[in-house]
Amino acid sequence: MKKNYYLWILLIIVQVFVIQNTYAQQGMITGIVKDVNGEPIIGASVKVQGTTVGTITDLDGKFSVKASSGAVLQVSYIGYVTEKIQVGNRTGLTITLKEDSHLVDEVVVVGYGTQKKVNLTGSVEAVSGKDLAKRPVMNTMSALQGMASGVTVTSTSGQPGKEDESIMIRGIGTLNNSNPLVLIDGVASSVNAVNPQDIESISILKDASSAAIYGSRAANGVVLITTKRAEEGKLRISFNSNVGLQKMTEQPKFLGAIDYMELYDLANSNDTRNMNTGAAGGVIYGEDYIANYKAKMNQDPYNYPNTDWQAITYKEPAIQHMHNLTLSGGTEKLRALASLNYTDQEGVFPDTYMKRYSVRVNTDYKFNDKLSAGIDISGRHSVVSEPGSDVASIIGAVRRTAPIYPWVTPNGNPAYVQIGANTWALSQEKLKGYNRNWYQEAVVNMKVAYSPIKEIRLDVSYSPKFNFDSNKVYNNIVPFYDVDDNLVTTVQKRALVQRRNYTFNDDFKFLINFDKDFHKHSIQLLAGFQQITYYGENLYGRREGSEFNYDQIASFPVVNQSTDGNASEMALQSFFGRLNYDYAGKYLFEANVRYDGSSRFAKGNRWGLFPSFSAGWRISEENFMKNIKWLSNAKLRASWGQLGNQEVGSYYPFSMDINLAEPVVFNGEVVQGYAARDYAFRDISWETTTMTNVGIDLGFFNNKLNFTFDYYVRKTRDILMNLDIPSFMGYNNSPLRNAGVVENKGWELSLAFNDRIGDFSYRISANLSDVKNEIKDMKGIVNNFDDLYTNRAGYSINSIWGLEADGLFASFDDAQSYPVTQFGNLQGGDIKYKDQPTIDTDGDGMPDTGDGQITSEDYVVIGNTIPRYTYSFNLAAEYKNFDIELFFQGVGKRDGYLRDDLAWAFNNGAKVQQWQKDNMWKEGETNSKYPRMFISSANNIKPSTYWLQDASYLRLKNLQIGYTIPRKILSHTFLDGVRVYFSAQNLFTFDKMTEGYDPEQHPTKAQNSVPLLKTYSFGINVNF
Repeated sequence: MKKNYYLWILLIIVQVFVIQNTYAQQGMITGIVKDVNGEPIIGASVKVQGTTVGTITDLDGKFSVKASSGAVLQVSYIGYVTEKIQVGNRTGLTITLKEDSHLVDEVVVVGYGTQKKVNLTGSVEAVSGKDLAKRPVMNTMSALQGMASGVTVTSTSGQPGKEDESIMIRGIGTLNNSNPLVLIDGVASSVNAVNPQDIESISILKDASSAAIYGSRAANGVVLITTKRAEEGKLRISFNSNVGLQKMTEQPKFLGAIDYMELYDLANSNDTRNMNTGAAGGVIYGEDYIANYKAKMNQDPYNYPNTDWQAITYKEPAIQHMHNLTLSGGTEKLRALASLNYTDQEGVFPDTYMKRYSVRVNTDYKFNDKLSAGIDISGRHSVVSEPGSDVASIIGAVRRTAPIYPWVTPNGNPAYVQIGANTWALSQEKLKGYNRNWYQEAVVNMKVAYSPIKEIRLDVSYSPKFNFDSNKVYNNIVPFYDVDDNLVTTVQKRALVQRRNYTFNDDFKFLINFDKDFHKHSIQLLAGFQQITYYGENLYGRREGSEFNYDQIASFPVVNQSTDGNASEMALQSFFGRLNYDYAGKYLFEANVRYDGSSRFAKGNRWGLFPSFSAGWRISEENFMKNIKWLSNAKLRASWGQLGNQEVGSYYPFSMDINLAEPVVFNGEVVQGYAARDYAFRDISWETTTMTNVGIDLGFFNNKLNFTFDYYVRKTRDILMNLDIPSFMGYNNSPLRNAGVVENKGWELSLAFNDRIGDFSYRISANLSDVKNEIKDMKGIVNNFDDLYTNRAGYSINSIWGLEADGLFASFDDAQSYPVTQFGNLQGGDIKYKDQPTIDTDGDGMPDTGDGQITSEDYVVIGNTIPRYTYSFNLAAEYKNFDIELFFQGVGKRDGYLRDDLAWAFNNGAKVQQWQKDNMWKEGETNSKYPRMFISSANNIKPSTYWLQDASYLRLKNLQIGYTIPRKILSHTFLDGVRVYFSAQNLFTFDKMTEGYDPEQHPTKAQNSVPLLKTYSFGINVNF
C-alpha cells in the first residue's frame, strides 16, 4: 500500500514538473506576414495547428500569438498558398505567402448564376474590374475595347457624350440591330450606364450554350456586368481622382490661301481644257492677283485673309477630370457599399462638354442561414451640350470653307463667308445658341433569397428602371458683316425646340436552384420565370420667330409653333431552365432552354423556343494524364444552340398604322376619314440564330501559361427585312418580312502568361480573332445604303461596291484613245476603270469580255468596313513599388473609303489638303496617289478602288506608370494605401491611312465627326 502511495506521489510530482516545463516553453510568438514583394498582408489568418488558438494580422501585417516551441503555425489568406511554419526556438517570425495560381476555385458569372471556370462548357470570357479601372477613360465601353477576343468596340467621334460607340460580339449576324444584351447585376441596361470604378467583373457570353438562357434577347451575345459589393469588416474608404488633357489624334492638313488660289487656277484650267486640241483652259485668279494678294496678306488680313478654320474653330487641349469615392463595410448580418462619381469632360470642339454624376448603393442583409435579402439603388444624371448649330455640319464646313475668307471684321464682328460657313461664329454658344441634353436614370434592384434546405435556393427579384431625358435647342440669329462692318445677312430665325422622353421598365424574376453532390456526381438545376414590361412616351414642341434673344418659350409667338408626341409599350414573358452535370470533375454537360413570348409579334407567332446543349471533357483530370507535371489543365468543349432576335426598331411591326384623312360625305353628312398609312404582315416572327462552337482550354506550368481557342459557325435565319411594295398600293413604308439568311464563321484565341522572380513580377496576354460573314439569302431584296454600300445575297454585310481602277491616264492623248467609254470628257490624270466581263462570247454561260463601256454593271465588291483579325496584347510588370502597363490594340484588315470633302479638293468649295498637292498627277504618270486637280469631274468621283484605304492599324491604347507608397511610410497616418500614376491614351498609332485621318474611326461615319482623342492624365488612388 505504501509502495502505491509513494508511486502516486512520484507520478504527481513528475506531472507537475512536466506541466510547469511545458508552460515554461510556451511564450508569445510575434511575426509579420508579407507577400513576395515584401508588402505586409492585412487580415491574414495565423492559427496554432490542432488548437482553437489563433489571430489575424494587423494593418502592418504583424501578429502575436501564444504557442509552444513545438507548435506549428498555419498561415493563410485568400488568393495565397497556405504556409505551415514550425515555431521551434524562434520568437520572431517573418512569413512570406505566395500567390495561388491554381484556377480550380475561380468563379465566373454566367446567366442567372455563377460557375467554376474549369467547369464551363460554353464560350465565356471574363474581364476583371481591376483591369478596367486601370484605364482612366470616360466610359465603360471605351475601357472594354480590346480586352476580350471576339469583342469589337468602335467609336466614330471624340465629342463628349456623343462618341457613338458600338459593340459587336463575333461580328454582325443580322441586318438589323446587332448590339448584344447588356445586363448590370441582372437588369437590362447599356454598357456605359455603369461607372467603370464600380465594376467587379464583366462576363461576355459568346456562344449559344452560354447565352441561350436569355433566349430571344441574346442572339448577338450577352455582356454581364457585376458591380462591387461590400465585405464583412471595418469601414473601408477609397478615393480615386484623375485629371487629364485631351488632343485630337489626327487632323487633315489644309493649305493656305496662296496654294489654294494657285491650285484652283490649275483645276479650272484642267476642267475647261479644249477637248479638241488639248490646250489648257482659263484661270480665275491669275498670277498677278495672287502675287498682289501674297504681298498684302500679312499687312491687311481682313481684305487679304489667310484663315486657318481648324485653328480658330477647335480648341486644344481640352480638360477632363474624374473623381470617385467608395465606402464599404459591414457586419456578419449587414453589408453595404456606396459609390459616388463625378465626371467632367470638355470637348476639343467649342462649347461641347459632358458632365455626369452617378451614385450606387449595394446592400445585403442576412436574416439567418436560410433567408437573405438585398437592395441595390443606382442613379445617374448627365448633361451633354453642344452649340445650337449641328456639330456635323460645322465640321463639314471647317473642312470645306476656303482660307480666302476672313472670320472676323476689324471691329470683331462675325465675317460673312460667301461659300461655306463662318465656323467660328456658328460654333459659339454665346452667338448661335445651344443644343443641350439632360439624361436621368434610376434603377432599384430588390431581391430575396431563401434556402429551405441546403440543396434548394429560391430567388425572387423585382427591378424597376426609370429614364427621363430632355432636350432643349435654342437657335439664335447670327448676323454677318463685310470687312467694312456693314450687315450682310443673318442666319435663320430664332427658334426654340424642347423634347421630353420618359420610359419605365420593370423586370420580375423568380428562380429555383437545386444543387446536389453525391459520390462523384454533381447536379445543378435551375428553373425560372421572367416578365419584362416597357412603357415610353415622348413630347415635342417647337416655336420660332422671337424678336428677343431669350431662350424661354414665353418670348416666342404662338403663331409659329408645332407639336408632336407618341407613346409605346412592350412586354416579354419567359420560362427557362438549365441543367448542369459534372462527373468527377472530368465529364461536363449542360442543357439550357428558354420559351419566350413577345408582344412585338401577333398572336400565333409570339412564342419561340430556344434550346442549347454543351459538353466538356477535362482530359487533365484523367489518371493517364496525372504524370504530365507541366500540364495543369486541358479541357475540350463543344456546344450547339439556338437564339432569337426581335430587335427590329419597332414595337408594333405587325400592325398597320391608321391615320386621320380628309373628311368625306356619306348620306349628306360629313364624316371623318381614315387611311392606312403603313402596311404590315401579321405573320412575321422571330429571327433565329443557330450556333455551333468547339473550343479547347489549356493551362501549363501550374497555370502560369494559359491558352484558349474557339471555332464557331453562326447562322441566322428569317431575318426581318423591309420588302419593297408597289407605290400604287398607296402605302408609305416597306413592310417587314422574314426573308434574310446570314452566316458567320470565325475563330478566337487568347494567350496569357504570368510569373514572378523575386521582387519582379510580370504578365503578358494577347487576344486574336477573326470572323467572316456572308448573306446567304435575301429573297431578292437588295438593300442599298447609297451608291457605295450595298447588301446583296452572296456577299458580306457592309460590302463596299465600286469600280476597279486601273491607274490614271498618262496624257491627254492616252485618255482620248482609250476604247472604253467612261464618264464625261477624259484627259490626262483622270482615273481609268476596268471594263468587267459582262458578255458571254463562247456560250459557256460565263461572261468573258467587257461591253466597251463603264456602267453600273461593272461594279464589283472592292472592300468591307467590318474589322478582320482584331487583336490586342498587354504587357504589365511590377518591381517593388513601381508598376508599368502597356496595352496595344489593333485591326489586321479593314477597308476605309475617302470620299467627298475628305478626298476631293474643291468639292462643294472644299479646301486643298497637303497630301493632295504633294501627290497630284503630273504629265506622264499613271500611278499617282491623287489624280489631276479638278473642281468638277463626273469621272473621278465614282466609287472605285482608287479611293479605297487600308484602315488596318496598331495603336498603343494605354500606357500607365504607377508608384505605390510603401506601407511603412503610411504606418503612422490614417491612410491604408496610396498609389499615384501617369496614363496616356491613344499615344501613338502605326497605320497606312492618308495623313490626317484616324483608322480607328468608323470609315463610313467619320466624314463630319469630331476626331478621336489622345489623352494625358495624372491620377491618385487613396485607401483609408
